Amino acid sequence: MLFKLASIFCIVQLTESLLLRVNEFGLHEAANFTRQWLSMAGPHMKMPEIRQSFYNSLAGGEMTVTNITIKRFVPPLIRFRPSDHSFLYMSTLSGYAQVSAEWSVESQFLHMLKIPLQGQIHAQMTGLISEIAMQITQDNEVEVHHCVAQIRDLRVAFEGSVAADVIHWFRQSVTRAIRRTLEEEYCDMMRNHWLPWVEAQLYQFPTNLTISHSPDVTLIQTMQSIAMTQHHVDVRMRSDLIWDDEFVESGMVENSTLASVEALPRSTRMIDMFIDEHTVQSIIAAAHFAGHLKTKIESPFLKTSCDVLCIGTVLPELAEQVPNRTLSVEASTLSPPVIDLQQGRALVYLNASLNVFAEPPLKTVEGSMLTINVETEFTLTMEMRNKRVKGYINMINAQANLVDSKVGLMSQKTVDFLVNMSTPFLEDAVDVLIGRGLIVADPFQFPSTNEHLSIHDKCLRWEADIVMPTVVAHTNVF
Repeated sequence: MLFKLASIFCIVQLTESLLLRVNEFGLHEAANFTRQWLSMAGPHMKMPEIRQSFYNSLAGGEMTVTNITIKRFVPPLIRFRPSDHSFLYMSTLSGYAQVSAEWSVESQFLHMLKIPLQGQIHAQMTGLISEIAMQITQDNEVEVHHCVAQIRDLRVAFEGSVAADVIHWFRQSVTRAIRRTLEEEYCDMMRNHWLPWVEAQLYQFPTNLTISHSPDVTLIQTMQSIAMTQHHVDVRMRSDLIWDDEFVESGMVENSTLASVEALPRSTRMIDMFIDEHTVQSIIAAAHFAGHLKTKIESPFLKTSCDVLCIGTVLPELAEQVPNRTLSVEASTLSPPVIDLQQGRALVYLNASLNVFAEPPLKTVEGSMLTINVETEFTLTMEMRNKRVKGYINMINAQANLVDSKVGLMSQKTVDFLVNMSTPFLEDAVDVLIGRGLIVADPFQFPSTNEHLSIHDKCLRWEADIVMPTVVAHTNVF
């Protein structure tokens, strides 16, 4: 049954039908997000012990530095810089840390003098200059290609005993060892903890858009590729429909989104989401077959008996055949609407059925008393405010035909009036669906703010700022 449906309407399996673009403002926020992570994770970083040998004419031995602890940490400034050759660079500058540790010495000479061979180390680090190059693999995964880190200034002081004065003779070599360890551990932390943590955050954002629960219709997003320029990072996705847990299969179509979006002005928001016209058409088709494109029109004008102005006073013949009734009109699409996305507007072709019901029902009529089919063409413009999308339509062309009447013979004048009235009824029905405003949750469950929706040639553009989640660093991961 499902694949019969797929052959009836145009549900398409798309290649790169959705483009998610992280702009410069998004990269800037990602840098702030990473800095917040470092401020939480840095103090919990655990480093291995350091062993350093020292020799001179007076004494020699080996010093071990253990329990290296970061007492105070101010994360460096961070900047993300994408490149045209699929590398994303993260550079750091500045930063401050205070580090404490314990030292112990193995020295036969100092041991013979019965000098205590342990004490404390206090270090102060200023300025972390680093560059991490992340590369997109063929499997569209992000991996660290290389990491280079350099501590600009590191000052070390030893305390504990006369042995500390001896170790001060080797301050330079010990400082180099501590500096090298801190630099290596920073790169290891970013490679082994920060990058997996970022991936875990991204996996929390569902890539499914639920269109209907009965039947269960879901738009599934699958990442196809990641591309970069000097200004943004593009995540290109394919869209597929799942209908009652079954994949709706169809032919491939040529993607046209990427060719048109590059000519659009650069966004001032963190992310852009470009939705291909074919995906929009697929969503509309799924909504039609799920029965969502229907509405009911009620109005005081639809009374057949009244004292002032109503349809009964305009059409006495109808009032005679259907006295003391209130009519209602149910509008529903006969086929999936066809949409043509143009710059600033959408051109919509819609075939709909208008079924007229009487309340209370007529004893001699089962179901609708009148059925009128309408073929229309109209333009649609949209605006989005506070997560509410409102549409405005402008009817271009409409043609209506009376398909069925169960209330007996009516004059041609009455028939013509009902047919002519069908177009305003359909216009009201469309206004009920989109004109009063649709509350739109965050698309694909991205927590967002400052949203803006616009129509462009062959695509929809959704711009927004992302509300970054709160950073919580777990001490047991380091």
